[in-house]
Amino acid sequence: MLSLLAALVAAATPPAEIDPEALRRHVAVLASDAFEGRMPGTRGEARTIAYVADQFEKAGLAPAAGGERWYQPVPLGSMADPNRMSHNVIGRIAGTDPGAGTIVVMAHWDHLGLCRPEGAKDRICNGAVDNASGVAELIELARMLAAGPRPARTILFLATTGEESGQRGAHAFLRSPPVPPGSIRAAVNLDCVAIGPRGGPLGVVGRGLTRLDPLIDRVAAETGRIVAPGRAANEYVGRQDGSAFLAAGIPAVMVGSAYGNLRWLHAFMLTRYHHPDDENGLRLDLRGAGQDGAFLAAFVRALADPGRFPDPR
Repeated sequence: MLSLLAALVAAATPPAEIDPEALRRHVAVLASDAFEGRMPGTRGEARTIAYVADQFEKAGLAPAAGGERWYQPVPLGSMADPNRMSHNVIGRIAGTDPGAGTIVVMAHWDHLGLCRPEGAKDRICNGAVDNASGVAELIELARMLAAGPRPARTILFLATTGEESGQRGAHAFLRSPPVPPGSIRAAVNLDCVAIGPRGGPLGVVGRGLTRLDPLIDRVAAETGRIVAPGRAANEYVGRQDGSAFLAAGIPAVMVGSAYGNLRWLHAFMLTRYHHPDDENGLRLDLRGAGQDGAFLAAFVRALADPGRFPDPR
């Protein structure tokens, strides 16, 4: 009787969300003028990757770029300076079963830097929505998952560079992953998450392109969320780091309220996207992203469980 009562109480308990104010604190730092728009290869990068590594460590992750390092070097491919480098930041929650594979959760940290000429009223493209918000969600999701039971599969948390210049960080990671080749079972990308309001439907970028759809639907039902019908959000498949994983044959999706109603996303794209107005402030609504955190945590836990997401091979 007691076990039945405990199960009923657990079923009635809403899943834990991410505090929107925790997300806002990260965005306030990452999208501040001190970070100068987070352009790869600048002092803005140095500040950004140091902040992300520090937050990963505080969240309970271990460094995972190889050799107990947080940073994975990524060449920036200039003929004038072939030695110019940027960096991915990688942390992990080690799985209990080394042979079960790896799940990647990622967000790109880079943006456009000083995007207006000297003398302009506002020279900095701060990238609050794109993608300080995604990195904020990545950090808080890492904290939430690290505080729970260890998963069977290892979970890598990957903050990529160079997304704005051809997804260079994602491609570099896939060329030289810090886990055995072929061991990555799926990837979840977080990009421009600070758009959808609380209570909106979940949209799926990558719907119908992977074997993840049934699990997305089940976890959405378990967490009390509605998945928007159709595949309209797939117009963004090629515009984000997940496409590099899809090209490598790895199931990859973006799932969140930002993609549940494309009117909200289109409005951002037509106004603040890649513009100095993409700043931290009153227009930045992180309540939907906070609510999405409950779904994302449950979804990543399911992916990291071979019983719920079996290896097809």
